Amino acid sequence: MYDFQWCTGLGAVRANDLEQELTKREMDQKAAIMIVIDHFGDIPPGTKCSAVFFDMERIRREKDFYAKLYSENGVHDLEILQAMVAANVPDEPYWLVSLKTSNAVTGDVTRLHRVDDRTGKIIPDPA
Repeated sequence: MYDFQWCTGLGAVRANDLEQELTKREMDQKAAIMIVIDHFGDIPPGTKCSAVFFDMERIRREKDFYAKLYSENGVHDLEILQAMVAANVPDEPYWLVSLKTSNAVTGDVTRLHRVDDRTGKIIPDPA
C-alpha cells in the first residue's frame, strides 16, 4: 500500500477519502503519481507519494532560478546559459512527482520525476 498525500486548500487528502471530493486538478495529481508508479514498477509499499503542478508561472520562476544559479557559477555566455536552462526546465506544464522511501539502513531516499501534463508521459531527466 502506498501513502498518497495530496495538498488541497482544505488540508491533506488521504487515499481512502472519497474520490468524488477531489477536484480535476487533484485527480490529475493522482494520475501523475500513478503514471510514475506504473512506469518504474519498483516502488516499495509504504512509499510516500506527492506531486506538485508546475504551471507557466512556476516554470518561469524555475527558469529564473537556474539562470541565476548558472550565472553565479561562471556561465556568462547568454546562448550557453539559455541552452543549459532549457536542458533542465521543460517549457510546458508538468507534474513534479516525489517518491520518498525510508529504511533503517539508508534513511530517507527521495526520487523526483516529471510527468508532462498534456501527454501523461514521463519527461526524461536531463543528460
